[in-house]
Amino acid sequence: MSERQSRAAILCVGDELTEGRTLDRHGKFLSELLTELGATVDRISLVPDELDAYRREFLDLFPRVGTVIITGGLGPTSDDLTREAVAEAAQVELEFHEDIWEWLLNRFPHRKISDTNRKQALIPAGFEVIPNEAGTAPGFVGEVDGCTVVALPGPPRELQTMVDRHLRSILGARFGVREEEISWATTFMVPESELEEALQRHGAESLRWGTNTEGYRILLRLRGGDEPARQAFFTRLRGDLGAERIVEGRAEIGEVVLNDLRRTGRRLVCAESCTGGLVAKLVTDVPGSSEGFWGGFVAYSNTAKIGLLGVSEQTLADTGAVSPETAGEMALGALERSGGEAGIAVAITGIAGPEGGTEEKPVGTVWLAVALDGRVLETRHVFLPRDRDRVRRWSAISALLLVREALSEVA
Repeated sequence: MSERQSRAAILCVGDELTEGRTLDRHGKFLSELLTELGATVDRISLVPDELDAYRREFLDLFPRVGTVIITGGLGPTSDDLTREAVAEAAQVELEFHEDIWEWLLNRFPHRKISDTNRKQALIPAGFEVIPNEAGTAPGFVGEVDGCTVVALPGPPRELQTMVDRHLRSILGARFGVREEEISWATTFMVPESELEEALQRHGAESLRWGTNTEGYRILLRLRGGDEPARQAFFTRLRGDLGAERIVEGRAEIGEVVLNDLRRTGRRLVCAESCTGGLVAKLVTDVPGSSEGFWGGFVAYSNTAKIGLLGVSEQTLADTGAVSPETAGEMALGALERSGGEAGIAVAITGIAGPEGGTEEKPVGTVWLAVALDGRVLETRHVFLPRDRDRVRRWSAISALLLVREALSEVA
C-alpha cells in the first residue's frame, strides 16, 4: 500500500457544525476506526453547506489521500449537497434508484413521504449504495481520481449503525485488514493509566493494542498473533484487573449484567437515591431486559426511603442517608418488595453535589449494597470526586459491577 493510499481524511458537513451550534463527534469516532484499520488520518475538517467549500476540500485532498469519509449533507433539503458535490467531482450524473425509493415508501407505510425525499434515492453513477437500516438516507462509496470516497448521513445513530454493519468490512478490505484479525475487549471503571500499565505488563512482541476511551469504559482492540494468543492475553488482563471489569467484545454494561442474570436465572431489582434511576436505565436500554430486570425504586428523600423501602427511621437518624447501614436496608427492602420475584438487589445512596457535602462526607461519597437470598452480601464505599453527572454515572456503573461480582459467586 502506497503512502497516499494509507492516508485518510474526514469531512464533517453542516452549518450547525461550523457555526458552533452542534459539537462534532463523528471525527473522533471515524478517526479511531481508520486508525484501527492501519490508516493515518491526515485531516478532520468541518465544512459548511456550500458547494464551493466541498470543492476546496476535494481539490486539496484527492491528490494526497487515499480515503475521504464525508458525514452529513444527505438529507432531502436544498442545502444537503453531498450527493451533488461528489457527483461533480467524479464527473458523473446522479442516478435515481427506484429500489431505494420503494424501500423508503415501504419503511414508513403509515406516514406520508414527501416528494422531496426522492432526493435521498439519488446516488452518483457507478457508486455502491451503503444501506441505512436506522434511518432514511443511504450512504454510498466509490472512486474519485483514485481516492475512495465514502458518504454517510449525519445523525449519530444512523452513522454508527452503518459503520458497524457495513463500512467496517468495506474499509477493512481496502486496507487489507480482516475483522477476524482484530480482537476486542471492554474495560469498565479502569483508569487509563492503570490499563496501560497492565497492558505493558502482559503484552507480547507479536501483539499490538490500541484504546478508545468512552467515559466510564475503554474499548481495547488487539491485533497480531493468533486467536489463542490474543485470548491468553485477555485472560491475563482479567486476572490482573478483575474479571468483572473486563469483558471480551465491544460491550455495554447493561448487556453484560443481563447476560450474568440470565446465566444465573435471577432477576435484578434496584434501589436508587443519588442516581435517580440511572441503574434501571442502563439495564433497560438493552432489548429483552425484562428477562433479567424486575424493576426499581427511586427513593430520593428520607421519607421515600422509609415509605418505599422500609428503611428504619432510627438507622437514618443514627448513620445518615449516606451510610453502609442505609444502603443495606435499601437493598433488603427492594428485595422484599419484589415479592420473591427478584433474586438480587443493588442499592445506591450518595452525595452527587455540587451541594450537600460535609467534611466527614464530601461530595462524591457513595455507598453501595448488594443483597440476595434475604441477606446483605456486601456494602462498599466508593469516592468519586467529580462533577454531578459523572458521580451519578460512575456510581451506577460501580453498582452494576458489584452485581457482577455477586453473581460470579452464584452457581
